[in-house]
Parts: sequence; C-alpha cells; structure tokens
Amino acid sequence: MVLIFVASLNENVKLAKRIEEELNSKNIETKTINLVEFNLPMFDTNKLQNGIPQKAQDLFEEMNNATGYVFISPEYNFNVPPVLVNMIAWISRIGEDYRKTFTMKKIQLATHSGAGGQDFLNSFRIQLTKLGAVVAPREIIATYSKNVEDDSLKKVLDQYREFL
Repeated sequence: MVLIFVASLNENVKLAKRIEEELNSKNIETKTINLVEFNLPMFDTNKLQNGIPQKAQDLFEEMNNATGYVFISPEYNFNVPPVLVNMIAWISRIGEDYRKTFTMKKIQLATHSGAGGQDFLNSFRIQLTKLGAVVAPREIIATYSKNVEDDSLKKVLDQYREFL
C-alpha cells in the first residue's frame, strides 16, 4: 500500500488523481489522504498535554503499514505548507522513536506550484532525509503553464515502482 498525501486543494488534487490512477494501473494499491480535509488541529505542546488526536494515531498506524508515500504539495512562501509540517509534527510525537514512521520509507515527491515548487521540493527532501526516509531521485513537477506529460509521469512512476 502506498499512501498519497495531498497538502492542498485544486491542482494538486488533480495531480494526485493522475498519480493514483497510474500507480493503480501498475497494480500498486493506494490510498489518498488530503491533509487539508483531514483537519488535524494545529500542533502545540499545550494540545499535546491533552493527548494525541485519534485521527493522528490512526494515521500513524496506516503509515507504519504502508510500503511508501507520495507527497503532493504546492510551495508556500518558498517552503513546505503548514498543513504538511503539522501532520509530521503530530506523527513524530507518537511512540518512542520520532523517526520510526519515516525510516527507510520510499517516498516520491510531486508538486503543482505557480513558481515551479523547487524550494518546496528541496526543503522537504532535506526534512524527509533527516527523518530517515529514502526519497526517489526524480520529482513530478507541474505549473500553471506546464502540465506533467503522460509519458514523463509514467516513467517517473515506473522508477518509483521499481524503487519500492
């Protein structure tokens, strides 16, 4: 099972659907989670004192059982969107080892961003690597003026499938 995380609405959701369809056509089971709609409360230590939200605990279990993740996100202010950082903040507080959910997980990055998303991709790649994940070398990049071509998407996801 590959979990597909979407960190926005609109164009990134459309890109997620294309990626999901392509992975499914390669007999890879997927589940898409839109983090905006998932609606985790904003992490802070005061909320942590009241316990980890059940939806974060359930997501932690799903993530631990997944073989890999695909993260699809726009770039916000030259970086990672808060909804994505927030999810990782909650997940990293569950259990004894904050890296457990990411260690050796195979990750594919994708973005649909107005300015190309390269700052998001670079920042998030560093964060995921520090968490112990193995990030696929090629990224899926779309903008408003240049969509991802089908052949290119298939090639990147073929490599990701082999990477899994």
